[in-house]
Amino acid sequence: MKRMLFLITLTLSVMVASGQTNCDLRNYIDVTGSAEMEIDPDEITLIIGLEEYWKEEFDSNAKFKNYKTKIQMAEIEKNLLNELNKLGISGDKVIVREIGNYWRHTGKEFLIKKEFEITVNNFTKVSEIANTISTRGIDYMSIGSLKHKNISEFRKQVKTGALKAAKDKAEYLLSSVNKKIYDIISIEEVAENNYFRRQDPYSNLALPGKDGSSQENFRKIKLRYEMKVRFEFR
Repeated sequence: MKRMLFLITLTLSVMVASGQTNCDLRNYIDVTGSAEMEIDPDEITLIIGLEEYWKEEFDSNAKFKNYKTKIQMAEIEKNLLNELNKLGISGDKVIVREIGNYWRHTGKEFLIKKEFEITVNNFTKVSEIANTISTRGIDYMSIGSLKHKNISEFRKQVKTGALKAAKDKAEYLLSSVNKKIYDIISIEEVAENNYFRRQDPYSNLALPGKDGSSQENFRKIKLRYEMKVRFEFR
C-alpha cells in the first residue's frame, strides 16, 4: 500500500515538472478597452397599476370611516381602455400582468388591483397617455422595459469598438518603449453592463418637458462593453 502511494506521488511530480517546461515565454501586454452607445428605443412598455377606490375619497368633507361607494375594477378598466383607444392604442398592445391584492382595510371591502402593460414606440406617446387618462383608479405608472429591433447589431458595433479601443491603448503604451504589437494571444469579453435607468414602480413617472426635452437619461438604452485583450509584442 505504501509503495502505491509513492508511485502516485512520483507520477504527479513528474507531470507538474514537465508542465513547467511548456510556459509561454512570449512578451505580452494585457489591456482593457471599453465602448459605449446610447440608443433611442423603438419599443417601450409602460406599466399602469389600477386599484378599485371609494367615490367618497374625492369629497374633501368625507371621512374614511364613512367611505362606502366602491368603484369597481370593471368600470375603471373600461374607462382606461376607452381612453387608450382614443389615443390610437389598440387592445392587442395592452396585456394584463397581474391581478389581486395582498391586504384590505379593517372593516372595509377588499379592493382589487390590476396591472397592465402597454406597448408604445416612443416617449411622446407615453407622455400623451400620462397627461390624458383619468388618474382616478390609477395606483402607479412606471417604465417596464426599453427595446430596439436592431439591438443585436448595435451590440456588435459596441463590442468591435471596445476591441479597437484595446488595440489603440496597447499601441500607444508600447510605442513609449519602442515596441509594437506582433499578434493577439487572447481576447476576453468582460461581463455585460447594459441597462436603462428604471423608475421605481411606486413613484411618479418622469416625463418629457413641454418642449420635448428629457428630464432624465433613463429614456435611453445604454450599451457598454469591455474587452480584455492580451497582445504579444516585439
